[in-house]
Amino acid sequence: MRHPDILNKDTCCLVVVDMQEPFLRSIFERDRVVENARKLIAAAKVFGVPIVTTLQYPEKMGGSIPKIAEMLPSDKPIGKTTFSCVGVTAFDARLRDLARKQVIICGVESHICVAQTVLDLLHQNYAPHFVADAISSRTSGNWKLGLKKMQQAGAIIASTEGAIFELIGDAKSAEFKELLAVVK
Repeated sequence: MRHPDILNKDTCCLVVVDMQEPFLRSIFERDRVVENARKLIAAAKVFGVPIVTTLQYPEKMGGSIPKIAEMLPSDKPIGKTTFSCVGVTAFDARLRDLARKQVIICGVESHICVAQTVLDLLHQNYAPHFVADAISSRTSGNWKLGLKKMQQAGAIIASTEGAIFELIGDAKSAEFKELLAVVK
């Protein structure tokens, strides 16, 4: 039996937080964040892991950037004006309907929307895995502080490659070769 903190494709979902141009325009290491979010989305799709997308104040800030939007499922992103995704009726209902306790999180900003969502998920007895190299903030300092705060609160820190290989689980799995091309 595997350790309960190892990601399992049957018990997790992926949350993509606020990957919108007004935020990403000045994000520290934007290309890293976008590329790693794309890798996580690709892996989630291979495994049939549900993907939940949020948008901060979409009426003013727009939708997900094209490089992310083109990969997302066709279901409607969840709009919000709060910084935490938790407490938004549609978000809470979607997680409840999915009945998956592990939540992989990527997006922006580390110290604001991502951190508040992670902390609230912990409070709601979810097991958030925040993917450090698929998250950022406008400054390196705020990105690092956000990561530290989430980890100190008890959330699990992950890397894109580490999360994907946890989902694969075995080099003999049918998905291994397909996802190897995604991570490399």
